[in-house]
Amino acid sequence: MKKYFLTCFVILISLVSFAENSSNIKNDNEDKKATTLVSGKVIDKTSGEEIAGAEIMIDNKIVYSDLDGKFTASIDVNNTEAVIKYISYNDTKVKINPYTYNTITIELASR
Repeated sequence: MKKYFLTCFVILISLVSFAENSSNIKNDNEDKKATTLVSGKVIDKTSGEEIAGAEIMIDNKIVYSDLDGKFTASIDVNNTEAVIKYISYNDTKVKINPYTYNTITIELASR
C-alpha cells in the first residue's frame, strides 16, 4: 500500500512540475514583441542645423541625439509615435511607420 501511495505521489509531483514549465514557456513567447530599428536626425526647422542632445522618447524608452543630431532606437513595430524634446524648442510629436521607412528627419521649431 505504501508503494502505491508513493508511486501516485511521484506521478502527481511530475505532472505539476511539467504543467508549471509548460505555462512558463507559453508566457515567455507572449512577452516577445516584434521590433525594428529606426534611425534619424534632429534638426532646427529654420536653420537646418543639427541639434545635439535632443531627447527622443519612443515606446517609453529615451535616446538622445549625438553631436551630429543623429539617433538610433529599437522600437516596437506597433508603436507609431515619438516625442522629441529640447531646451528652448517646442516639444514635437511625430508618427513613425516602421513598415514604410526606417530613417526619419525631425524638425524642431524654436519657441
